Amino acid sequence: MRVSRSGDTVLIPPPLPDYLSAVYNLKPIVGKPIDQDVKAIHAVIQALNAVNHLPTFNNPDLSMQLSQHLFNAQMAVFKASYSTCLMPGDNSVFTPPDLPSHIPGTLKPVVGAPSNEEMKSIQAVLHSVENLANSPQLFDADLSMNLSQHMFNLQFARYMYDSSEGRFVLETEPEELCPIAPQPTIGAQDRITPDEAANLQGGRHKDCPPSGVEQAPEPSSELTQLGETIVNAINDASNKSKDVLENMNRILMSMKNDQSTTGSMSKHYHIFKNPLNQKGDLASECGLPHLRYWYYDDTGKFKLWLNNNDTARYLKFFDIGAHLIEGDEEVKVIDGKYDEAEQLLLAQVGHNH
Repeated sequence: MRVSRSGDTVLIPPPLPDYLSAVYNLKPIVGKPIDQDVKAIHAVIQALNAVNHLPTFNNPDLSMQLSQHLFNAQMAVFKASYSTCLMPGDNSVFTPPDLPSHIPGTLKPVVGAPSNEEMKSIQAVLHSVENLANSPQLFDADLSMNLSQHMFNLQFARYMYDSSEGRFVLETEPEELCPIAPQPTIGAQDRITPDEAANLQGGRHKDCPPSGVEQAPEPSSELTQLGETIVNAINDASNKSKDVLENMNRILMSMKNDQSTTGSMSKHYHIFKNPLNQKGDLASECGLPHLRYWYYDDTGKFKLWLNNNDTARYLKFFDIGAHLIEGDEEVKVIDGKYDEAEQLLLAQVGHNH
Protein backbone atom coordinates (compact mmCIF):
# COMPACT_ATOMS: atom_id res chain seq x y z
CA MET A 1 0.00 0.00 0.00
CA ARG A 2 1.37 3.42 -1.00
CA VAL A 3 0.21 7.02 -1.27
CA SER A 4 0.46 8.79 -4.63
CA ARG A 5 1.56 12.39 -5.08
CA SER A 6 -2.09 13.39 -5.41
CA GLY A 7 -2.80 11.88 -1.98
CA ASP A 8 -4.71 8.83 -3.26
CA THR A 9 -4.02 5.44 -1.71
CA VAL A 10 -2.42 2.97 -4.12
CA LEU A 11 -2.95 -0.74 -3.46
CA ILE A 12 -0.16 -2.88 -4.92
CA PRO A 13 -1.11 -6.52 -5.68
CA PRO A 14 1.31 -9.36 -4.97
CA PRO A 15 3.21 -10.80 -7.94
CA LEU A 16 1.52 -13.85 -9.44
CA PRO A 17 3.22 -17.06 -10.64
CA ASP A 18 3.29 -17.66 -14.39
CA TYR A 19 0.34 -20.05 -14.50
CA LEU A 20 -1.91 -17.38 -12.92
CA SER A 21 -0.43 -14.27 -14.57
CA ALA A 22 -1.04 -15.89 -17.97
CA VAL A 23 -4.79 -15.71 -17.25
CA TYR A 24 -5.24 -12.91 -14.70
CA ASN A 25 -3.77 -9.43 -14.58
CA LEU A 26 -3.97 -7.69 -11.21
CA LYS A 27 -3.14 -4.01 -11.59
CA PRO A 28 -2.37 -1.42 -8.87
CA ILE A 29 -5.58 0.17 -7.57
CA VAL A 30 -5.60 3.94 -7.17
CA GLY A 31 -8.23 5.45 -4.89
CA LYS A 32 -11.59 3.69 -4.59
CA PRO A 33 -11.55 0.25 -6.29
CA ILE A 34 -14.06 -0.32 -9.08
CA ASP A 35 -16.04 -3.56 -9.34
CA GLN A 36 -13.69 -5.01 -11.96
CA ASP A 37 -10.71 -4.51 -9.63
CA VAL A 38 -12.34 -6.41 -6.76
CA LYS A 39 -13.77 -9.13 -9.02
CA ALA A 40 -10.30 -9.76 -10.41
CA ILE A 41 -8.92 -10.33 -6.90
CA HIS A 42 -11.77 -12.76 -6.08
CA ALA A 43 -11.15 -14.62 -9.34
CA VAL A 44 -7.45 -15.09 -8.62
CA ILE A 45 -8.19 -16.29 -5.07
CA GLN A 46 -10.75 -18.81 -6.40
CA ALA A 47 -8.28 -20.05 -9.04
CA LEU A 48 -5.56 -20.49 -6.42
CA ASN A 49 -7.92 -22.28 -4.02
CA ALA A 50 -8.92 -24.67 -6.82
CA VAL A 51 -5.35 -26.02 -7.08
CA ASN A 52 -4.09 -25.51 -3.53
CA HIS A 53 -4.63 -29.21 -2.77
CA LEU A 54 -1.98 -30.07 -5.38
CA PRO A 55 1.51 -29.94 -3.81
CA THR A 56 3.05 -28.32 -6.91
CA PHE A 57 0.76 -25.29 -6.67
CA ASN A 58 0.28 -25.00 -2.90
CA ASN A 59 1.42 -21.50 -1.93
CA PRO A 60 0.42 -20.33 1.58
CA ASP A 61 2.38 -17.07 1.23
CA LEU A 62 0.50 -16.05 -1.92
CA SER A 63 -2.83 -16.99 -0.30
CA MET A 64 -2.01 -14.74 2.66
CA GLN A 65 -0.92 -11.85 0.41
CA LEU A 66 -4.04 -12.09 -1.75
CA SER A 67 -6.28 -12.16 1.33
CA GLN A 68 -4.59 -9.02 2.65
CA HIS A 69 -4.91 -7.35 -0.77
CA LEU A 70 -8.64 -8.15 -0.82
CA PHE A 71 -9.01 -6.78 2.72
CA ASN A 72 -7.31 -3.53 1.70
CA ALA A 73 -9.55 -3.19 -1.35
CA GLN A 74 -12.73 -3.86 0.63
CA MET A 75 -11.63 -1.38 3.30
CA ALA A 76 -11.14 1.25 0.60
CA VAL A 77 -14.69 0.59 -0.67
CA PHE A 78 -16.04 0.83 2.88
CA LYS A 79 -14.26 4.14 3.54
CA ALA A 80 -15.72 5.62 0.36
CA SER A 81 -19.28 4.67 1.39
CA TYR A 82 -19.44 4.83 5.19
CA SER A 83 -17.85 6.55 8.15
CA THR A 84 -14.97 4.70 9.81
CA CYS A 85 -15.89 6.34 13.14
CA LEU A 86 -19.20 4.57 13.73
CA MET A 87 -20.57 5.17 17.23
CA PRO A 88 -23.56 3.74 19.16
CA GLY A 89 -26.69 5.40 17.84
CA ASP A 90 -25.30 5.79 14.32
CA ASN A 91 -28.01 4.92 11.79
CA SER A 92 -25.86 3.87 8.84
CA VAL A 93 -27.81 1.53 6.57
CA PHE A 94 -26.03 -1.46 5.03
CA THR A 95 -28.06 -2.66 2.05
CA PRO A 96 -27.48 -6.21 0.75
CA PRO A 97 -27.57 -7.13 -2.95
CA ASP A 98 -30.68 -8.77 -4.41
CA LEU A 99 -30.66 -12.59 -4.40
CA PRO A 100 -31.77 -14.78 -7.32
CA SER A 101 -34.44 -17.43 -6.76
CA HIS A 102 -32.03 -20.39 -6.66
CA ILE A 103 -30.08 -18.98 -3.69
CA PRO A 104 -31.72 -19.96 -0.37
CA GLY A 105 -32.08 -17.36 2.36
CA THR A 106 -33.31 -13.79 2.77
CA LEU A 107 -31.23 -10.68 3.46
CA LYS A 108 -32.66 -7.39 4.73
CA PRO A 109 -31.03 -3.96 5.12
CA VAL A 110 -29.10 -3.64 8.38
CA VAL A 111 -29.33 -0.41 10.37
CA GLY A 112 -26.46 0.32 12.74
CA ALA A 113 -24.67 -2.54 14.44
CA PRO A 114 -25.62 -5.96 12.96
CA SER A 115 -27.00 -8.62 15.27
CA ASN A 116 -25.71 -12.18 15.51
CA GLU A 117 -28.64 -13.44 13.43
CA GLU A 118 -27.94 -10.90 10.70
CA MET A 119 -24.29 -11.94 10.61
CA LYS A 120 -25.23 -15.63 10.39
CA SER A 121 -27.66 -14.91 7.55
CA ILE A 122 -25.08 -13.21 5.32
CA GLN A 123 -22.51 -15.95 6.06
CA ALA A 124 -24.98 -18.68 5.07
CA VAL A 125 -25.97 -16.93 1.84
CA LEU A 126 -22.36 -16.22 0.87
CA HIS A 127 -21.46 -19.87 1.51
CA SER A 128 -24.31 -20.99 -0.77
CA VAL A 129 -23.13 -18.70 -3.57
CA GLU A 130 -19.49 -19.78 -3.27
CA ASN A 131 -20.56 -23.44 -3.47
CA LEU A 132 -21.73 -22.73 -7.03
CA ALA A 133 -18.27 -21.60 -8.19
CA ASN A 134 -17.81 -24.94 -9.97
CA SER A 135 -21.02 -24.43 -11.97
CA PRO A 136 -20.44 -21.53 -14.42
CA GLN A 137 -24.08 -21.37 -15.48
CA LEU A 138 -25.25 -20.81 -11.90
CA PHE A 139 -22.33 -18.88 -10.39
CA ASP A 140 -22.60 -15.07 -10.45
CA ALA A 141 -19.22 -13.37 -9.91
CA ASP A 142 -20.85 -9.96 -9.36
CA LEU A 143 -23.20 -11.35 -6.72
CA SER A 144 -20.33 -13.15 -4.97
CA MET A 145 -18.27 -9.95 -4.92
CA ASN A 146 -21.17 -7.82 -3.62
CA LEU A 147 -22.06 -10.33 -0.91
CA SER A 148 -18.43 -10.51 0.20
CA GLN A 149 -18.29 -6.71 0.41
CA HIS A 150 -21.60 -6.62 2.32
CA MET A 151 -20.27 -9.11 4.88
CA PHE A 152 -17.07 -7.08 5.21
CA ASN A 153 -19.13 -3.92 5.80
CA LEU A 154 -21.14 -5.62 8.54
CA GLN A 155 -18.06 -7.13 10.20
CA PHE A 156 -16.24 -3.81 10.25
CA ALA A 157 -19.32 -1.97 11.52
CA ARG A 158 -19.69 -4.57 14.27
CA TYR A 159 -16.02 -4.13 15.18
CA MET A 160 -16.32 -0.32 15.39
CA TYR A 161 -19.44 -0.46 17.57
CA ASP A 162 -17.93 -3.03 19.92
CA SER A 163 -14.69 -1.08 20.11
CA SER A 164 -16.46 2.19 20.94
CA GLU A 165 -18.33 0.50 23.80
CA GLY A 166 -15.22 -1.14 25.22
CA ARG A 167 -16.41 -4.70 24.64
CA PHE A 168 -12.86 -5.89 24.01
CA VAL A 169 -11.78 -5.29 27.63
CA LEU A 170 -11.06 -8.51 29.52
CA GLU A 171 -13.62 -9.31 32.20
CA THR A 172 -11.00 -10.83 34.48
CA GLU A 173 -7.97 -9.06 35.82
CA PRO A 174 -4.78 -9.94 33.98
CA GLU A 175 -2.40 -12.19 35.86
CA GLU A 176 0.08 -10.19 37.87
CA LEU A 177 3.54 -10.35 36.43
CA CYS A 178 6.38 -11.46 38.66
CA PRO A 179 8.65 -8.50 39.49
CA ILE A 180 12.27 -8.81 38.52
CA ALA A 181 14.64 -8.26 41.41
CA PRO A 182 17.47 -5.78 40.69
CA GLN A 183 20.84 -7.40 40.26
CA PRO A 184 23.34 -6.05 42.82
CA THR A 185 26.91 -5.38 41.88
CA ILE A 186 29.03 -8.15 43.36
CA GLY A 187 32.73 -7.93 43.85
CA ALA A 188 35.11 -10.74 43.09
CA GLN A 189 35.34 -11.77 46.75
CA ASP A 190 31.58 -11.52 47.39
CA ARG A 191 30.34 -13.83 44.64
CA ILE A 192 27.49 -16.16 45.67
CA THR A 193 26.05 -19.27 44.12
CA PRO A 194 22.75 -19.19 42.12
CA ASP A 195 20.97 -21.10 44.95
CA GLU A 196 22.09 -18.54 47.52
CA ALA A 197 20.94 -15.69 45.27
CA ALA A 198 17.48 -17.28 44.97
CA ASN A 199 17.18 -17.50 48.77
CA LEU A 200 18.04 -13.81 49.14
CA GLN A 201 15.07 -12.69 46.99
CA GLY A 202 12.48 -13.31 49.74
CA GLY A 203 9.36 -15.45 50.09
CA ARG A 204 6.89 -13.53 47.95
CA HIS A 205 8.96 -14.03 44.83
CA LYS A 206 9.56 -17.72 45.32
CA ASP A 207 7.04 -18.69 42.63
CA CYS A 208 8.64 -16.55 39.96
CA PRO A 209 10.54 -18.51 37.34
CA PRO A 210 14.30 -18.04 37.43
CA SER A 211 15.85 -15.90 34.77
CA GLY A 212 17.36 -17.68 31.78
CA VAL A 213 20.94 -18.83 31.98
CA GLU A 214 23.18 -17.55 29.26
CA GLN A 215 24.01 -20.36 26.87
CA ALA A 216 27.37 -20.95 25.34
CA PRO A 217 27.62 -20.36 21.57
CA GLU A 218 26.71 -23.34 19.40
CA PRO A 219 29.72 -25.20 18.04
CA SER A 220 30.65 -24.15 14.53
CA SER A 221 30.43 -27.80 13.42
CA GLU A 222 26.64 -27.69 13.88
CA LEU A 223 26.41 -24.62 11.65
CA THR A 224 28.48 -26.42 9.06
CA GLN A 225 26.19 -29.44 9.27
CA LEU A 226 23.11 -27.22 8.89
CA GLY A 227 24.65 -25.59 5.83
CA GLU A 228 25.34 -28.98 4.28
CA THR A 229 21.75 -30.06 4.97
CA ILE A 230 20.38 -26.97 3.23
CA VAL A 231 22.66 -27.46 0.22
CA ASN A 232 21.58 -31.09 -0.07
CA ALA A 233 17.91 -30.09 0.11
CA ILE A 234 18.42 -27.50 -2.64
CA ASN A 235 20.19 -30.05 -4.83
CA ASP A 236 17.41 -32.57 -4.25
CA ALA A 237 14.76 -29.99 -5.17
CA SER A 238 16.68 -29.11 -8.33
CA ASN A 239 16.78 -32.75 -9.39
CA LYS A 240 13.01 -33.00 -8.97
CA SER A 241 12.23 -29.74 -10.80
CA LYS A 242 12.31 -31.43 -14.21
CA ASP A 243 9.55 -33.83 -13.21
CA VAL A 244 7.53 -30.97 -11.74
CA LEU A 245 7.78 -28.92 -14.94
CA GLU A 246 6.81 -31.93 -17.05
CA ASN A 247 3.69 -32.44 -14.93
CA MET A 248 2.65 -28.79 -14.98
CA ASN A 249 1.39 -28.85 -18.56
CA ARG A 250 -0.69 -31.98 -17.94
CA ILE A 251 -2.15 -30.53 -14.74
CA LEU A 252 -2.96 -27.18 -16.37
CA MET A 253 -4.74 -28.96 -19.21
CA SER A 254 -6.64 -31.03 -16.65
CA MET A 255 -7.65 -27.83 -14.82
CA LYS A 256 -9.06 -26.54 -18.10
CA ASN A 257 -11.07 -29.75 -18.53
CA ASP A 258 -12.24 -29.70 -14.90
CA GLN A 259 -15.18 -27.47 -15.75
CA SER A 260 -18.93 -27.86 -15.45
CA THR A 261 -21.43 -27.88 -18.31
CA THR A 262 -24.91 -26.84 -17.26
CA GLY A 263 -28.21 -27.15 -19.09
CA SER A 264 -31.57 -25.87 -17.90
CA MET A 265 -35.08 -27.24 -18.44
CA SER A 266 -37.96 -25.44 -16.77
CA LYS A 267 -37.03 -25.49 -13.08
CA HIS A 268 -34.25 -28.08 -13.47
CA TYR A 269 -30.55 -27.46 -13.93
CA HIS A 270 -28.49 -30.43 -15.16
CA ILE A 271 -24.75 -30.27 -14.44
CA PHE A 272 -22.07 -32.42 -16.12
CA LYS A 273 -18.55 -32.37 -14.68
CA ASN A 274 -15.24 -34.07 -15.47
CA PRO A 275 -13.57 -33.59 -12.06
CA LEU A 276 -9.99 -33.87 -10.85
CA ASN A 277 -8.99 -35.94 -7.87
CA GLN A 278 -6.21 -35.09 -5.40
CA LYS A 279 -3.63 -36.82 -7.61
CA GLY A 280 -4.46 -34.51 -10.52
CA ASP A 281 -6.18 -37.29 -12.53
CA LEU A 282 -9.28 -36.54 -14.58
CA ALA A 283 -12.28 -38.81 -14.13
CA SER A 284 -12.43 -39.44 -17.89
CA GLU A 285 -8.80 -40.61 -17.84
CA CYS A 286 -9.80 -43.29 -15.33
CA GLY A 287 -12.67 -44.61 -17.45
CA LEU A 288 -15.42 -42.85 -15.50
CA PRO A 289 -18.44 -41.17 -17.08
CA HIS A 290 -19.08 -37.48 -16.41
CA LEU A 291 -20.20 -36.77 -12.86
CA ARG A 292 -23.84 -35.83 -13.42
CA TYR A 293 -26.19 -34.20 -10.97
CA TRP A 294 -29.14 -31.83 -11.08
CA TYR A 295 -30.57 -28.91 -9.15
CA TYR A 296 -34.32 -28.39 -8.68
CA ASP A 297 -35.62 -24.90 -7.86
CA ASP A 298 -38.59 -26.06 -5.78
CA THR A 299 -36.48 -28.09 -3.35
CA GLY A 300 -33.29 -26.02 -3.52
CA LYS A 301 -31.22 -29.24 -3.41
CA PHE A 302 -28.76 -31.10 -5.61
CA LYS A 303 -29.25 -34.77 -6.53
CA LEU A 304 -26.85 -37.22 -8.17
CA TRP A 305 -27.66 -38.63 -11.56
CA LEU A 306 -25.47 -41.76 -11.41
CA ASN A 307 -26.20 -45.45 -11.02
CA ASN A 308 -25.04 -47.49 -8.04
CA ASN A 309 -21.84 -48.80 -9.65
CA ASP A 310 -20.67 -45.43 -11.02
CA THR A 311 -21.35 -43.80 -7.64
CA ALA A 312 -19.12 -46.40 -5.98
CA ARG A 313 -16.41 -45.93 -8.63
CA TYR A 314 -16.44 -42.16 -8.01
CA LEU A 315 -16.02 -42.71 -4.27
CA LYS A 316 -13.00 -44.86 -5.03
CA PHE A 317 -11.72 -42.24 -7.54
CA PHE A 318 -11.76 -39.54 -4.85
CA ASP A 319 -10.47 -42.00 -2.21
CA ILE A 320 -13.40 -41.27 0.09
CA GLY A 321 -16.26 -43.28 1.61
CA ALA A 322 -14.44 -46.61 1.67
CA HIS A 323 -16.92 -47.76 4.35
CA LEU A 324 -19.81 -47.21 1.91
CA ILE A 325 -18.66 -49.53 -0.89
CA GLU A 326 -18.06 -53.25 -1.34
CA GLY A 327 -16.52 -55.52 -3.95
CA ASP A 328 -13.12 -55.57 -5.63
CA GLU A 329 -13.44 -55.61 -9.42
CA GLU A 330 -17.13 -54.69 -9.59
CA VAL A 331 -17.54 -52.17 -6.77
CA LYS A 332 -20.98 -51.04 -5.68
CA VAL A 333 -22.56 -48.98 -2.91
CA ILE A 334 -23.65 -51.04 0.08
CA ASP A 335 -27.42 -51.46 0.30
CA GLY A 336 -29.00 -48.65 2.29
CA LYS A 337 -25.92 -46.40 1.99
CA TYR A 338 -26.66 -44.66 -1.31
CA ASP A 339 -28.01 -41.45 0.27
CA GLU A 340 -24.88 -41.08 2.42
CA ALA A 341 -22.67 -41.78 -0.62
CA GLU A 342 -24.60 -39.18 -2.63
CA GLN A 343 -24.11 -36.46 -0.02
CA LEU A 344 -20.41 -37.31 0.28
CA LEU A 345 -19.85 -36.99 -3.48
CA LEU A 346 -21.81 -33.73 -3.72
CA ALA A 347 -19.78 -32.29 -0.85
CA GLN A 348 -16.59 -33.35 -2.64
CA VAL A 349 -17.48 -31.17 -5.65
CA GLY A 350 -18.55 -28.23 -3.47
CA HIS A 351 -22.27 -28.74 -2.83
CA ASN A 352 -22.89 -29.25 0.89
CA HIS A 353 -26.64 -28.77 0.88
